[in-house]
Amino acid sequence: MGIRMITLPEKYLESMKRLLGEEFPEYLACFREEPQGALRLNTLKTGIGQFLDNSPFELQSVPWSEKGFYYDRRQANPSRHPYYFAGLYYIQEPSAMIPAALLPVTPGERVLDLCAAPGGKATELAAKLEGKGMLVANDISVSRCMALAKNLQLAGVGNAIVTAESPQRLAEAYPQFFDKILVDAPCSGEGMFRREPGMVRDWLEHGPSWYSSLQRDILREAYRMLRPGGQLLYSTCTFSVEENEGMVQWLLEQYPDMAVCPATPCPEFSPGMPELVDGGRKELVHCVRIFPHRTRGEGHFAVLLEKRCEEPVAQGRQKPWEGAGGRKAAKLPAGASAFLQEIGWDLREGQTFLERKGSYSLLPHGLELPDGLRIVSAGILLGEEKKQRFEPSVQLALAIDKNAYPRMIDLEAGDGNVIKYLKGETLILEQTSGECIPKGYVLVCVDGHPLGWGKGNGASLKNKYYAGWRMI
Repeated sequence: MGIRMITLPEKYLESMKRLLGEEFPEYLACFREEPQGALRLNTLKTGIGQFLDNSPFELQSVPWSEKGFYYDRRQANPSRHPYYFAGLYYIQEPSAMIPAALLPVTPGERVLDLCAAPGGKATELAAKLEGKGMLVANDISVSRCMALAKNLQLAGVGNAIVTAESPQRLAEAYPQFFDKILVDAPCSGEGMFRREPGMVRDWLEHGPSWYSSLQRDILREAYRMLRPGGQLLYSTCTFSVEENEGMVQWLLEQYPDMAVCPATPCPEFSPGMPELVDGGRKELVHCVRIFPHRTRGEGHFAVLLEKRCEEPVAQGRQKPWEGAGGRKAAKLPAGASAFLQEIGWDLREGQTFLERKGSYSLLPHGLELPDGLRIVSAGILLGEEKKQRFEPSVQLALAIDKNAYPRMIDLEAGDGNVIKYLKGETLILEQTSGECIPKGYVLVCVDGHPLGWGKGNGASLKNKYYAGWRMI
């Protein structure tokens, strides 16, 4: 990989000289280095030790994330490995792992990722929930939410709602509702100039002042949605004091019941810089900064805050749910019920099934879905009713254990048939090491991890992998 030459704006360089002082030349020198490649393991699907014992890549630990690991981008491409398609890990810039790592989510909580696309932080928050409680993952852009929903589905997350809403509309639906909120705010992106040089053009067009106004609007609504005693993690991928310590200072002045919490210590973290803010409060030192010349990651900023007030906790709106995004509560068709019973799912009274254009989803108990929101996905997409036949979805396959379904083919990662399957090809009996292909729907796995469905006839397996997700 060649090093890309980047022309940095003079105004930006002057601000970095003031920020870094004598370290400024070291910062400039880091632009001659390649950005780091990293992945974060999905503990909904694999244990850390289990994966490391059989990892197809050489990995080194990321200091601030027990699930994060560096890999050599010159020697490995994890996005082309079958384990990626099984949802065992998420490829993520190492510094971007910090916000979800610092937000202390516990199973059973109500969690909001307010600016969630494409899903790197949301998938980790879901892993922390361990399938209990609920996650609302939001982005104002419907197109970005499609990628967000896919990444949550690959990760096997069943207790999430993906919304494409403005923070204001979301706050009207969920006042003082969430235990934990992550705001990885849109920003001027200064910390990503090395990795994504195209962001320099956006900086020239907008810059920190434009983004700081947007960040204040987002934080106002996030505050409205945070319950008393709840915690909010604010982060950016910029160095701008105006968007970082300055934004935290504004929040503390605007809402006196908000307080900064010291971050979990890490030798790679640099402290916040209250001295660069007019009237900077001393607790701003507990903010976390990452500089690329000091560690193996791009520029980042994060701070954990807590709402320390004793107001009654309001709940989300309890209006009868009338449907959103074309979805409506529905009775599950007989074919779908039979299929779910075959995989051992307990179809108890009180479960909510949603229908949209013949596709059915299961909304797990405890997921509150107020009326009127723009919903991209909710719960687990089960499959589609076609000509009175139920066709299970790849999302359902990714959400179950390999032993849940009676008909299964388990291929090794090195078997060429795995790639053929992911490319949408039919598998022939001789290509499966002599295994007999069962008749009917078959769960296709790689090293014990589900990938999707096929339909067997005894001699071959018709490919049912979702066309839009195929390996190209």
